[in-house]
Amino acid sequence: MEFISVREEYAEGIIPREVRASQLSPVIAYDEEKEYFFNNDGTIGVGFMCRPLPGADQGLQDRINNMLNQAFPNDTIISFLLFLSPEIEASLGSMEQLRENFHHPLLSEIVKNRVSFLNHHTREPMISRGRKGYFNNGVIHDQKLVITLKIPIKDRLPGKKELEELFTAAEKLESSLNNIGFAPRKLDADLLKRTMTTLLNWGERSSWRLGEETWDETSPINEQIFDYDTDVEVKKTHLRMGDTYAKILSAKRLPKTMFFGDAIGYVGDLSGQGQSIKENYAICCNVYYPNAQKQKKNLDRKRTLTVNQAFGPLLKIVPVLGEKKESFDTLEKSMSAGNRPLRMNYSVMIFAPTLKRVEAAATAFQDIWAESKFTMMQDKFIQMPMLINSLPFGADHKAVVELNRYKTLTSEHATVLLPLFGEWKGTGTPHVGLVSRNGQFMSLSLHDSETNKNGVIAAESGSGKSFFANEFLTAYMSEGAHVWVIDAGRSYEKLCDTLEGSYVQFGESSTICLNPFDIVVDYEEDEDALVSQVMAMASPKGNLEEFQIAETRRLMANIWRHKGNAMLVDDIAEACLAHPDQRVKDVGSQLYVFTKDGSYGKYFHGRNNMQFTNQFTVLELDELQGRKHLRQIVLLQLIYQIQQAVYHGDRNVKKIVFIDEAWDLLKEGDTSVFMEHAYRKFRKYQGSVLIATQSINDLYENPVGRSIAENSAFMFLLGQTSETVESVRRSGRLTLSEGGFSLLKTVHTVAGVYSEIFIRSKTGVGVGRLIVGPFQKLLYSTDPNDVGQIDRYRAMGLSVTDAIYAVMRDRGELASKVDEEAIELADSHTRLLRSNRPRDSAPQTGPRLVPLTLPEEPEATAEASAAKPVSTPTTATAEEEVTP
Repeated sequence: MEFISVREEYAEGIIPREVRASQLSPVIAYDEEKEYFFNNDGTIGVGFMCRPLPGADQGLQDRINNMLNQAFPNDTIISFLLFLSPEIEASLGSMEQLRENFHHPLLSEIVKNRVSFLNHHTREPMISRGRKGYFNNGVIHDQKLVITLKIPIKDRLPGKKELEELFTAAEKLESSLNNIGFAPRKLDADLLKRTMTTLLNWGERSSWRLGEETWDETSPINEQIFDYDTDVEVKKTHLRMGDTYAKILSAKRLPKTMFFGDAIGYVGDLSGQGQSIKENYAICCNVYYPNAQKQKKNLDRKRTLTVNQAFGPLLKIVPVLGEKKESFDTLEKSMSAGNRPLRMNYSVMIFAPTLKRVEAAATAFQDIWAESKFTMMQDKFIQMPMLINSLPFGADHKAVVELNRYKTLTSEHATVLLPLFGEWKGTGTPHVGLVSRNGQFMSLSLHDSETNKNGVIAAESGSGKSFFANEFLTAYMSEGAHVWVIDAGRSYEKLCDTLEGSYVQFGESSTICLNPFDIVVDYEEDEDALVSQVMAMASPKGNLEEFQIAETRRLMANIWRHKGNAMLVDDIAEACLAHPDQRVKDVGSQLYVFTKDGSYGKYFHGRNNMQFTNQFTVLELDELQGRKHLRQIVLLQLIYQIQQAVYHGDRNVKKIVFIDEAWDLLKEGDTSVFMEHAYRKFRKYQGSVLIATQSINDLYENPVGRSIAENSAFMFLLGQTSETVESVRRSGRLTLSEGGFSLLKTVHTVAGVYSEIFIRSKTGVGVGRLIVGPFQKLLYSTDPNDVGQIDRYRAMGLSVTDAIYAVMRDRGELASKVDEEAIELADSHTRLLRSNRPRDSAPQTGPRLVPLTLPEEPEATAEASAAKPVSTPTTATAEEEVTP
């Protein structure tokens, strides 16, 4: 029988006592066959682990209201727990598992270091020093929504009828959760145990961190949720569980009005411009279902009394009667519309490793929630009961009355208040690991798409594009992917050198030959691409007539039939010059510069000798800056050449082509047919194309840009100006909601701290921050001081990895702890930066709906109905009668 040490504070001092762990949770057993939990408080229940909703709309509001308004048995309690959990082990495990079959001395170390960085910052806040001071990005978490349902039973064991009632209620709830989009996963004993141990054990060596998840069937579940080294100390205003402090707050007063969807603000400020809680916390709403008819009669009786008092002389003595009458009117109106009366509490659990930090977080919580008209109060003297009632299956029927924390409202009002929303978690596969503005771990992968695996990066200068590209490419290479970068600015020379890749340049002394016909495998399949390339040779601006193109196509096909892979540009030029029509002769003349006698001929005459044997190849066009036409043709041929490499390569190895500064060359002439062909080939053979440009407007200025945008399942937007965003919004080129455009305008970069990326994908939309540790900062840095220090250690014989760690050691960046003074300094700088930044209206996740008016203290709620405001009680508790 498991006991834990509980120390409670009394007037005469702290008196320790041994308490059975079972007193802190009622869950005793789990029936694996029938999938329900048996509790020692006279209840049975079921639960679901759900995915928080990343957005809202009116249809969603109706579905949630319908879910709450169902005919659940009397005295049912449904609990909604939104937990910003430190448990991201599954995601980090997937991150490592993706790379388990590939090893590289540096790339594997990058992944190991990245996983360590992310895991460390589930415990310690991410404190970074930028040009303007320190910045606190808070801790990394995973938002988990746990929904449990429990019903009372009369005897010690549940009867057949009671089980049928539970299963019927559970089926209704699960069906509704699926229809709404929560993707519910039914709680079993293992999942419940892991959830509970994560909530209650916060040490670095906690059992859940060590992978101990299995439920022991031989002992009660509630005796397995505390680790042996976790003791509990109960104080007047807080709890201590092991080395972690917890504080519980409750809503004394709820806002008078709220929009449906505003509850997404529970996880933090989506705009990135306001304050947010930097610690782990959980929001719990327990919804109690009283007998609807009795409750309605009781409310009618109290309303009648209150109305009579509100219109008499008593109103002058007790002015709160007026507000109380309004609250009863709000409830009456909502119930008349068919909404079920409920009772609900709203509480928050905050966790931090020190008392100072938990106190600071609680104060911040009260201040931030006050902006939304919540009055959050500390639960003095009842911290332990409030903790117990906030845990899964912990809500007690007796607590509805005894704790005095429940408010009366209807399903319509509860719909708006419930903690059902969260930030977008990313695409699903953690090839790249980002962090949301409020600390949610975000996964990102081009391969989480059922259409194509392509993407576009649009980034203004200085917004962190190169840093993001470095992270993206190394993340894929660490799994074994082959990557080709086509650049015209030497941005990837250092990374290529560090990874010992192939760095190919096209200077005057270059002996590279890119004869496209030498590597053709299927001429018919590649004909469009080859003809487009020859047409671009003849006319870089695409000023050829349809007749010229058609005749050249015919001549090329004829030459191929006779010469096959021995075909040259010279053969095409000669055939065109021999054509009787002057227009075709002109094409032959215009091809001269690419023949063996022309100034560009050496790059295309002879056997193709470009070989892609390295995992990472950078094709640098910077030395062709003065020869724009040649640079364009080289770019097209390189894309075609990579196509062939993808075709011949291992289908199980991912391939990525990244075109950075060279993108401008694709805008010249009519290359859209060529690019469409390229994208088809890459998609067919599981390749990915990433195109980078400065402005998103660039994509829509010509046919090739539009073709690229249409064939890209992903869009990564960094730091776009408001003018650019407005331009694409007005033109209708970019499909986003108004809230999406508002969100896009807030995307920014803080140098040395993070780069923000607005991600639009088929699976969702959101903003992720690329926050890296000192190892990756040094790896990707082009700062001469950083490069010099690394090179100094490499000259001593150290590997790149060891050299970076040596520099980190010299700078004192290998420390694992963050002191409170640094946190305070970072928070003060963060507040200063935000106070100086112009703040747009907070972006909405869905349509901005008309606010729902809530009942005040009696039962305050908040919501938004699409067409009309709805009221709810807000001041005096509807359960209390005001008497003279």
